[in-house]
Amino acid sequence: MAALRDSLTAAGMTDVRTYIQSGNIMARSPLRTHAQVSRLVRTVIATDFSLDLPVITRRPAELDLVIAGNPFAASVGQRPNLIRVIFLDAVPSRERVEQLAAVEEVQQTCRVIGNHVYVDYLRGYHNTHRTAPWFTRVLGVDGTERNWRTVLALAGLLAQAPGTAAKKKT
Repeated sequence: MAALRDSLTAAGMTDVRTYIQSGNIMARSPLRTHAQVSRLVRTVIATDFSLDLPVITRRPAELDLVIAGNPFAASVGQRPNLIRVIFLDAVPSRERVEQLAAVEEVQQTCRVIGNHVYVDYLRGYHNTHRTAPWFTRVLGVDGTERNWRTVLALAGLLAQAPGTAAKKKT
């Protein structure tokens, strides 16, 4: 992850930090939009590491809203690794969300809220083919999935970031 931090710093990002080997990056950028930042990071990863991966960005305040909006919050204490959020790069169409809602297997364990999919993997994550790639195919948008423990850890790290002690800046 040190090489990724160096590459992103060379590309103009500052205060670049990574969270373990999870693919999560925290950084400041002079770019103003999610699309601009995502494009920059995706280009750096493709150019320097020969990987083409979706890159989804969120500001600290947006991550706070993801946490506050969890429809499965009552279950995170028992299953923090099985409650997951798929961060989407766009809000899926109403038709695609309705198509997902018609799948009986996910009706009780999945909620699409804006550009996020909350999933409760009641029977285990490794025992299903209904993972992020499946959800993003059905919804027709790129996305990346994180377990609840990671989401909370990232929010905690962002709250401790320089310049965010009193108020999180976006």
